[in-house]
Amino acid sequence: MITTAEKFLKTLRQEDKAPNLIVAWGDEAYYKDTIKDLLAEKIFAGVKEEERTPQVFSQALDLAQLQESINTYPFFSGFNFIIISDPKLLEQEKKESEKVSDKKRDDLKTFTDILADIPEYTYVLCSCLKLDKRKVFYKTLSQVGAIVECSSLKYYSLKPWLDEQAAKYGARFDYKATSLIMEYMSVTETVPLLLLEGEIAKLSIYAGERKIWKAEDVDAIFSQLPEVSGFALGSAIATRQLGKALELLEVEQKKGSVNFIPVLARVSYEIRRLCRVKELMDKGYSKDKIVAGLRMHPYAAQLTMDACRRFSLKALEECLVELSDINVKLRAGGRQWPRLEEVLVTLLH
Repeated sequence: MITTAEKFLKTLRQEDKAPNLIVAWGDEAYYKDTIKDLLAEKIFAGVKEEERTPQVFSQALDLAQLQESINTYPFFSGFNFIIISDPKLLEQEKKESEKVSDKKRDDLKTFTDILADIPEYTYVLCSCLKLDKRKVFYKTLSQVGAIVECSSLKYYSLKPWLDEQAAKYGARFDYKATSLIMEYMSVTETVPLLLLEGEIAKLSIYAGERKIWKAEDVDAIFSQLPEVSGFALGSAIATRQLGKALELLEVEQKKGSVNFIPVLARVSYEIRRLCRVKELMDKGYSKDKIVAGLRMHPYAAQLTMDACRRFSLKALEECLVELSDINVKLRAGGRQWPRLEEVLVTLLH
């Protein structure tokens, strides 16, 4: 069985029986941890906490010991639970031209054979970062177990996950609250689900008996996140609030742990986004076409279009050139914070 993490978790919660073999691959730790915890609950239902101890194998596997552990009948809990974490055997060669050694090929075949023949009293969870779908390991084990892709989410795909998280607390986000979180997370390459899960838990405590969570609640809880402080700077630029933008820059500069480069990158990201939307607007694109073309959330697209009306395309493009110049001259010890302030004053004054 080949499936996604969302579909697999839904099935795992609904059904009593779990597959004896689960291979969870991808870069999202939240899904892997959730699968592990849910699987442990099913395997060790009714078993005392102190007896719920999985066996863990990592990286350099002792295949003989692994095979023995899988096939040894459990004495206490009734089931074995074995976790294999990031085995080196599944690491891909850095270059296509690199040949796989005969030993690694033989070990990978042995590893595949072991996982393809798991007794009913043993459950194995193997997690790794990448899988080669062309290899025998993937093709063989997809026939006998569950191959679960645990990919990171982009901000525009976040709504179903947010709905699911709120439902755990018998609550729901209203439209503006969902849109605000998605806008906050739009500055990240991928959404940090583990961190976001913790903030939602805080939100449930903050809201108390109220089960409809609003944008004001989100703003109160999420305001301390690094991603949100970056969003605040971008928002000040987009709304042409020069004083606020300079104030936020000063705050960032005074943080001893804050490097100039991420702040420059955040400002550049905001100007680049405004440039892309402004260019499409000048060409006569509608909101729906901009949403489809740039894969933006409709709420975020509307905010960005409103912001673009405050700028000319020429001014945005000139600002972007100046920001690139700052970046180029950094390596030669060029001016940093004062120069960035000057560029923003020119754009926003």
